[in-house]
Amino acid sequence: MFILYLLAFIFAIGLIILVHEAGHFFMAKKAGILCYEFSIGMGPVLWQKKKGETLISIRLIPIGGYVSMADSTIEQIIIDKEDQIGINLENGCVKELILNPSEMDDVVGIVKEIELLGAHGEPLEVTLDVNGDLITYPILKDAFMVVSPKQKIQITPYDRSFDSKKISSRMLTISAGVIMNFLLAIVLYLIIFFIQGVPNYESTQLGSVGTGYPSSEVLQEGDEIIKIDNTELNTWTDLANLMDDYASQGKTEITITYKRDDVVQEPVNMNIYIALNNFGLSNIGIPEDVTKPDTEKGVQVGSVALKYGKSSSKSDSLKPNEKSLTAGDTLYAISLDSSNNFQPVNSWEDVVSIIGDIDEGNDDVHHIYFDFYDHESNEQIKSLTPVYSYSDALLSSQEIVKIKTYIGINPVYHFSFVGSVTEAFKQFGNSSMLIFNTLKELISPSASVREVGLSDLSGVVGIFDMVSQTLSAGFLSYLSLIALLSVNIGIMNFLPIPALDGGRFIFLIYEGITHKKPNKKLETILNNIVFFLLIALFIFVTYNDVLRLFK
Repeated sequence: MFILYLLAFIFAIGLIILVHEAGHFFMAKKAGILCYEFSIGMGPVLWQKKKGETLISIRLIPIGGYVSMADSTIEQIIIDKEDQIGINLENGCVKELILNPSEMDDVVGIVKEIELLGAHGEPLEVTLDVNGDLITYPILKDAFMVVSPKQKIQITPYDRSFDSKKISSRMLTISAGVIMNFLLAIVLYLIIFFIQGVPNYESTQLGSVGTGYPSSEVLQEGDEIIKIDNTELNTWTDLANLMDDYASQGKTEITITYKRDDVVQEPVNMNIYIALNNFGLSNIGIPEDVTKPDTEKGVQVGSVALKYGKSSSKSDSLKPNEKSLTAGDTLYAISLDSSNNFQPVNSWEDVVSIIGDIDEGNDDVHHIYFDFYDHESNEQIKSLTPVYSYSDALLSSQEIVKIKTYIGINPVYHFSFVGSVTEAFKQFGNSSMLIFNTLKELISPSASVREVGLSDLSGVVGIFDMVSQTLSAGFLSYLSLIALLSVNIGIMNFLPIPALDGGRFIFLIYEGITHKKPNKKLETILNNIVFFLLIALFIFVTYNDVLRLFK
């Protein structure tokens, strides 16, 4: 399976980078800009091939790519007056300028005058001193400069350089990569919704029942839910609203009445899952081999995702030898402070009542302590280190419901062209807002403590892990992840930071407003500094990805 996951990862990252760089390349060629290299990946070369005037490359490190476009300075730096060069001719015109001449060249001489740009309409030509005679040779616009036997650079007349183009053309060339990433995401979302259809919310008929949920022991695909407890249901919206109400109450048992093959079945009692996503508590995934102590008090917890400490920067900072609450343990009581004022819990209704709505409307982070029975050591423990919550603002920004019930059922999906297009663009908008909201929390936290830090970012290793998980969940989940990553890369690339497309776009805006070209040296220095900072961030994020995998 690892090979399959690796290939899926390479395809996902490669597709996103390819589409992004293809956008730059297409608009550059359309504007008449000479492109030296089209590269997927960075670092050492794995494969290269010359196609037309552009070198196509695949490089080792999958953190991006680039299109190397001609500027208007390189040839002037390489060849100066009084340099000895060789030239090869084609119909009397220079087709190659050779920096290290040999007897094999058509002509060898000393450069007296050379014009390779033609910025003001001057003809491209070189005047050589050949054995005491001054001879002027016209230069072809697609002539090559031969730096070494293995390195040839096509010269760049000014009208083929990036700098020579109108600001509008340069802006389109710079922004084309981001636009293509957005288009890729929209196309993928369209494919997803065209394949799976859109949910029919006007019915309570089941399109699927998830394995591993309590509902799978009672319900099956095609059943129609007509009543839960004493509430009659007519639409899926009615069902969803009722389950939201039950989540806010902490309810974990329901009585369900359903219809199968148009025959109303006897009401059946059914457990449901509940998760308090603000604190990472749930009754999901309670180990089957762990039994609750023989007592009426307490609730047995399932999979937990607890954050210990005071903020993300100090998470997992348990006191020495302190035991943490784990799946299968029984939670007896909860304290909202460190004063040992524990409130007993005997049901999930109690848990929700105590911590579900702490300071409702307050977007800050809150802390609690546990009194619990540890099933491994068979002892009752009062926690010493607080568990901190995610704030309401952070949860809502990530489209995470604070308290949610899970039944494991889905509505019937049907094909609708208009509905699929609408849902695709809606999902694209949601993905974009998700990324913007995450950036906001990273830069300017909503709560009094920072909940999202650099250590929470994912890099190549984290993306590989996500690809593995989504591919296991199905092909459409995999496509959805590629779409989300494409939106992510598009937005991140267009941040107004030097070395990124957004930074270059800002320089173009400056030029458009002031009618002055930015200081090339300053722009290069800023780009190089930020590039090395980004490489350092990449290493840091990859390191944290590896640590998370081991945890």
